[in-house]
Amino acid sequence: MFIRKTIKKDPRSGKSYSVYFLVESTRTDKGPRQKILLYMGSEINIPETEHKLLAQRIAEIIAGERPLIPYSETIECLAQTYASQVIHRLSEVVAEPAAPVLKTDFMTIDLNTMEKSEPRTVGTEHLLLQMAHQLQLPKKLKELGLSPTEASIALGSIVARATQPDSERATYAWLCQRSGLGELLNFDFKKSSHNRLYQISDKLLTHKNALEKHLEGIEQEFHGYQSTIALYDLTNTYMEGQAKANPKAAHGVSKEKRSDCPLVTLGLVMNEHGFLNRTSILPGNASEPKTLQEMITSLDVHQSLFKPIVILDAGISSAENLQWLRDNHYSYIVSARQDAPSIELEGELIPVGDLKNLVKAALVKSEEGADEKWLYCESEAKAAVATQMKQSFKKRFEEDLQKLANGITKPKGRKKYPKVLERVGRLKEKHKHISGCYEINVKASEDGVNATSVDWTVIDEKMNEKLTGSYFLRTNLVENGPKELWGLYNSLRGVEDAFRFMKSSLGLRPVYHQKEHRVDAHLWITVLAYHLIQNCLYQLDKQGIKDNWKTVRTTMGGRVRVTSQAQTQDSRTVYHRSTTKAEGEQLKIYHALGLSPQILKAQKTIL
Repeated sequence: MFIRKTIKKDPRSGKSYSVYFLVESTRTDKGPRQKILLYMGSEINIPETEHKLLAQRIAEIIAGERPLIPYSETIECLAQTYASQVIHRLSEVVAEPAAPVLKTDFMTIDLNTMEKSEPRTVGTEHLLLQMAHQLQLPKKLKELGLSPTEASIALGSIVARATQPDSERATYAWLCQRSGLGELLNFDFKKSSHNRLYQISDKLLTHKNALEKHLEGIEQEFHGYQSTIALYDLTNTYMEGQAKANPKAAHGVSKEKRSDCPLVTLGLVMNEHGFLNRTSILPGNASEPKTLQEMITSLDVHQSLFKPIVILDAGISSAENLQWLRDNHYSYIVSARQDAPSIELEGELIPVGDLKNLVKAALVKSEEGADEKWLYCESEAKAAVATQMKQSFKKRFEEDLQKLANGITKPKGRKKYPKVLERVGRLKEKHKHISGCYEINVKASEDGVNATSVDWTVIDEKMNEKLTGSYFLRTNLVENGPKELWGLYNSLRGVEDAFRFMKSSLGLRPVYHQKEHRVDAHLWITVLAYHLIQNCLYQLDKQGIKDNWKTVRTTMGGRVRVTSQAQTQDSRTVYHRSTTKAEGEQLKIYHALGLSPQILKAQKTIL
C-alpha cells in the first residue's frame, strides 16, 4: 500500500495541481496491477517524505496491527481518518434477515482483539431528518436550485442547530467528529469546510420568503389543522462586539438586561398550534407598535380565505394599531395599554384559567351597541409575582435612600443641599417603578448650605395601586364571553414559549457575527430548526407525550453508530458497523410518530 501523486491540469484555468490516491498493488492473472483504494484530495498536511509512513500506518490500522514504534500525532490522526474511509468504502451492506427464516453468518474471532471505534450519534439526527422529509424540505431545496451538496450542507446546518446549537466553526467540528449525520445523508462533511456553512446559510436567507410560505402550507396540509389566530410578538438578542458593520445593531431595551450590548430584534407571527407563519429580523431599537402592520399584511396565504384573529400584548397594542386593525376588518384581542372606560363590572368574577394558572375575569360594563369590549382579569400568579417585585423594588429603593442619609453624617459624605436634592432625583429615576409611592423630605441647615437629614414615608394608597396582578384585555369580539376571550388571549403564551425555547435550547443568544447578513442568516437557521422541532413536538403532543425538546433530544441522543472489529481465525480483520438498538422511551417516541426505529443497515468488511 502506498500513496501515489498525480499531476492534473484544470481545463478552465490551465493551471496544474496535484492529487493523491491511496493505492494497493495486487497480483492478477495478467500480472501485478495497482488498485486505487481511496482518493485523498489535492493536499495532505504532511511533507511528501512522510507519505510512506502514513501509508504504512493506514495498512496497519486496517489489518488490526499495533505499531512497534509510535508514530507522530499528526500521522496517527491522518491514518485513523483515511483508514476509516477505506473501511467504509470497502464495506458491504449486510442484508436484513427475511422473516420467518433467519439467515445466519457465523465466524470465529479472537475476543481478545475485539475493539469498538468511531462512535457517532445518530438518534436525534435521524429523527430530525424524518421531520424534514415530512415537511418536504429536501424536495423544496432542490426546487429552489440547491445542488445535492448544498442541500446536504443546508440540512446539516439546520439539524445541527436543533441538536447541538453552537457557532458555525463548532458545528463543523461536531458534524465531522461526533455526529453520524454525514452517514445518514451519505455526505462526507470532512470534504467540505466550515466556510461552506456560512455560505449555505446566506443562500438559505435569500430564499426566506419562499421557504416560509412552503413550510406554512405543508404544515397545515400535513397536520390537517385550520389556523384562525395570528399571535404576534417581538424579542431581541444581544450581540458580542461592536457590530459596527451591521446597520440593524442598535442599543435598546434588552430582554436580558444587556443594554451594554448592541441588539437585533426578531419578530414572530405564530398560529395557535405553535407553528411559525412569518418572521422578521429588525433593528435592535425597533418600536414594537410600528412593526405590526407589515407583518400581519404579509400573511397573504390566508387573506383570500379569512382574516385571522390578531392577538397582541400591551407593547404592540397602541391606539394607532387598533385603529388600523379595525379599518382593515381584523378581529383582535389585546392586552390594553390604555385606561379602561369604566371599572364597573357586568357581573361577578368567574374562573377562566386552569388550576396551574388560576385567573378570574369579568366583562366591564359598556354602552349598548359598542364596537369593543373590555375584560377585567385578576391572576393569583401575577399577584404573587407582583408582591415579590414590589417588596424587592421597595427594599432596594430604601437601601439607596438610607445610604444617602448616612452620607450626610459622615466626614467625607455628600452634604451640600443642592447635591443631595440632585441625588434624590437620580434615585427616583433609577427606581421609577416604586419611587412614586414615596414622599421624600430633605431638611436643610439654617443657612441653607448643607442638608441635615433625609426622611421618607410610604404612601399606602399609591403602593397598593402598583403591581397588583390585575390587567385589562380589549377586544372587538363583542359576542364572546369572559372564558372564550381569556382562552384566546392566553394562546399568546405560545409565542413567549417559542422565544424562550429559541433563546435557551437553540442558542439564539448571544450572536457573535458582526455583519448584517451573517446575523440574519444565523437567526434564520434557528427559525428553520424550530420548524423541524415543532413538527415533532406537535405530533408527540397529539399522542399524549408532553415532553419538551430538551427531553426528546436527550432521549434520542443515546442512539449511536459504532464500528466493531476483531481478528478472525484465519488472521484477517472483520469490521462490523451498526447502530445501537432502540429501547424504552426511544421506542415510545418512534411508535408515537409512526416511524421505523431502524437507522441505516449494518455494514461488514473483511480485510
